Amino acid sequence: MEKEFRIVVADDDIDDQDLMQQAFKESRVQIKSTVVYDGMQLLDYLFKRGAFRKNTDPNPDLILLDLNMPLMDGFQALNAIKKSDALKDIPVYVITTSRTADDKKRAKELGATGFYSKGASSKDLKKIVMEVCYECFA
Repeated sequence: MEKEFRIVVADDDIDDQDLMQQAFKESRVQIKSTVVYDGMQLLDYLFKRGAFRKNTDPNPDLILLDLNMPLMDGFQALNAIKKSDALKDIPVYVITTSRTADDKKRAKELGATGFYSKGASSKDLKKIVMEVCYECFA
């Protein structure tokens, strides 16, 4: 049996979450995904606290992170992840609607492995997700 990879998607856009799930299914690797809606939920999941305190999942192999989310944005979540000895080695790819050089620079400075701007079409987002999966798991 081939290895199953674990991905956490942190994105508050339900349509984008669905497109990413479709991309996982179409990829050639076994993927188990967990979806959270904001940076606070992401950290609760990763640190196994709050609603996720009974979570027994191992750390994910990859995190796909949106920047523009309620409660805690992607920058704040990324900063917390990269400051944690237990989480800092998990690759984090920012996939966001932002196209600014400043956001890309800041994400890289905080430790993002990659930065992608979501395209206008669903096809673009699926292509990005499949590219990231290939890069990480091939």
